[in-house]
Amino acid sequence: MTTPSTSPEIVITVGYPGSGKGTYVKPLLAQGYLCFNRDTLGGKTSKVNSPIYEAAREAFAWGCRHFVFDNTYGQVGSRAAAVAFAQEVGLPIRVLWLQTTLEQAQLFAARRQMQRYGTVLRKDEYKAHKGDDNMFPPGAQFAYRKQFEPPTLAEGFASIEKVKIKTEWGAEYVNKAIIIDLDGTVRDTPDLKVCPWPRNVGEVVVRPGCGALLKAKQAEGYLIFAVTNQSGCSREETDPKYVSEEDVQACIRETERALGLQWNGALYATDRGGPPSSFMRKPCPGMGAYFIELHKLDPAQCVVVGDMTSDRTFASRCGFQFQWAHEFFR
Repeated sequence: MTTPSTSPEIVITVGYPGSGKGTYVKPLLAQGYLCFNRDTLGGKTSKVNSPIYEAAREAFAWGCRHFVFDNTYGQVGSRAAAVAFAQEVGLPIRVLWLQTTLEQAQLFAARRQMQRYGTVLRKDEYKAHKGDDNMFPPGAQFAYRKQFEPPTLAEGFASIEKVKIKTEWGAEYVNKAIIIDLDGTVRDTPDLKVCPWPRNVGEVVVRPGCGALLKAKQAEGYLIFAVTNQSGCSREETDPKYVSEEDVQACIRETERALGLQWNGALYATDRGGPPSSFMRKPCPGMGAYFIELHKLDPAQCVVVGDMTSDRTFASRCGFQFQWAHEFFR
């Protein structure tokens, strides 16, 4: 954690959208630093006459000498305006460079959506929250990574502090869970050559023994959740792999019935493969973040069971353990 300075200065943050920058400037704010954020003030960080710097100039005029510019500042051009402001007012400027990984930033962003709106936004739900700059799809983070230019002292900074980021959970996150993929993990379909997922309840074929093991885990105190990618919902109705959301929901209920247990929760993602349009589709961590927040899960005590690399990557991004289906149900 960064240590506040008693000397007049300007601090800027550098890190992914959703990287947790707000958490790491709190000690500074407690020391009396004033925070200037594009999300609340508007404008562009790369413009010297942006509302951020205009507000800072006004604060400087009435005596403020400790500033925090809490923005992403991923490029030299965006940071140049902050440096110019520092030179204008004659204050040293330093960088807090958060070493958040893309995977951590995805989880933080999905958790923020849950904490603020009680859900992880799907592709068509972002429009309803376009006024909230903290609600962004994964593409914003991928763009940041592609365009990122590491900060250097040559830009005019007095120092650059790299801040390691640890995903922290509150004392209330205590519950354990088994999070299972469905297709290829606990159920099959009659003809994989035609479609790898069931399109109606008549095509649900549950693998023997899976239900008994999951019921035993429930008896041990584990919550049982189902998480499944269902890209068939995004296909044209004439496509042989198309499945309606109604049928996806019916197939999930039929899988639950055939396994002889009751889910503690089940989610599905309708996004197609390729660049993610929301945090819901595995390997993005949205479905995991949903259950973590709703049921106060301790990720270290949770296990994802799946049959694909995307399941394993999903587990890693959520901080869950992972087991291959053939090993877990052996």
